[in-house]
Amino acid sequence: MVAVIGGASLDDSTVERLPIVETHLLDSYNPVTMVGDIALLRAALPTTPSIKPEGDSRSMLRLPNDTYRTAANGELCYIFGYGSGSYDGPISRTLYYGMVLALELDRCIGMMGAVVAPPTDSGMFCAIGRSDACKGDSGGGYVCQRPPSTQFVLRGVISYGVGCGAPGTPGVYTDVAYYLRHFPIGPTV
Repeated sequence: MVAVIGGASLDDSTVERLPIVETHLLDSYNPVTMVGDIALLRAALPTTPSIKPEGDSRSMLRLPNDTYRTAANGELCYIFGYGSGSYDGPISRTLYYGMVLALELDRCIGMMGAVVAPPTDSGMFCAIGRSDACKGDSGGGYVCQRPPSTQFVLRGVISYGVGCGAPGTPGVYTDVAYYLRHFPIGPTV
């Protein structure tokens, strides 16, 4: 397994491919409800300093802190991944991204139904937009920028949904802030 860092295309010569050297999974992961659908991966250090200049944190993705603990209803965020552009389509070699808005859980349950929507207090949340994640996007990021800051915060991880881009159907995301207590790490990734 490798982490692909720094490019909008898997074929871009500037993309770094870093081997994953350590994986931490949650014992509480439930493959039926998808609760606990998160892992922490540690990649080998890059051989070249091309990912980020030393001491420069402007482009670093931040983790949620105590003032940024919940996905706010209506908060504008972005999802991204190399998944398929359609339900039956091939996995993409180009990074897809799109804007989505967080939803209150009650509204999500009303749209998806209680069986499909995430359980209450599960560490998961819903979001909807013109864009949607698709096959191959699971594990991709859900990032937000809360003004006046210009930094992006990793709010969630793409978990599951119904189809790809089904009208009026939200996607479900694992809430990074909820699970930070399981992984004692610093404020940036």
